[in-house]
Amino acid sequence: MNTNVTTAVQESVTAAMRELLAAGREAVRAAEHRGSPETVAGLDEALRALPLLDMDGQAHRVLNYALMVVARAEDAEEWTLLADVERAVSRLMHEPDGATLEHPAVLAVGNLAMQCSTRERETGTAVGRAWGRGYMAGMEALRMVTAAIRGERDGRALDKAVTEFLAAVRRAIPYAALYETRRALVEFARTYGLFVIGMRQTLPPDGRWEYARRIGSAVYLFEIVPPLVEGHPYGSVAVQRTAADGTAGPVRYFPFRSIEAYSAANEALYVI
Repeated sequence: MNTNVTTAVQESVTAAMRELLAAGREAVRAAEHRGSPETVAGLDEALRALPLLDMDGQAHRVLNYALMVVARAEDAEEWTLLADVERAVSRLMHEPDGATLEHPAVLAVGNLAMQCSTRERETGTAVGRAWGRGYMAGMEALRMVTAAIRGERDGRALDKAVTEFLAAVRRAIPYAALYETRRALVEFARTYGLFVIGMRQTLPPDGRWEYARRIGSAVYLFEIVPPLVEGHPYGSVAVQRTAADGTAGPVRYFPFRSIEAYSAANEALYVI
């Protein structure tokens, strides 16, 4: 095979690998935007499409673990509890007359909130925090449900509280699956010789840095800095580069140009 043909084949293979990587990232974004059995199934599909032939041992282990965590999220019992809340609250909002505290909406919201509390205790720090946010939102939703039954709140307040509760749960159920999928995509890119541009990964709350990204062989650490700190009126992003050998560079600050940009950065952090 001549050099031109070999180069063309290599470029074609590389392009195909990039398409698979892009498909994986799109699946992650879809599940971040709205967690559901369907979007979690999309994570599984994207991971299973990754070729195993040239993966090294580390990449194999990360991918297989990601597949296991994704399967667990896809089959999570909380999806059923979430659907129960949607149906029961919809019934309450459309047929509020005569509702009592024995209404199915009270039981459904309470059950899902308690399940969030159980998951918070069972799981690790980052995942537990996601379930903890679900529990807190669930307690507020339960308060709004009981208030609506007593005629103390309007439907708009109830709808807002329940929507926020369900959004928090939709983030919590696939939280670990998303984390492991992002990690598997980095390993796939590395092992196939693609330039690594990792997606945001949350970090433990006991340190300064809030999330990290792998870019090339280095890891970049990020912190969202509030307005008026470090002299930036709209806040900034603090960034520190850590080389492959563990050497940390200086901390640099990149100011936001508007309060809307600062809010968007915080929203992106909340999603992960």
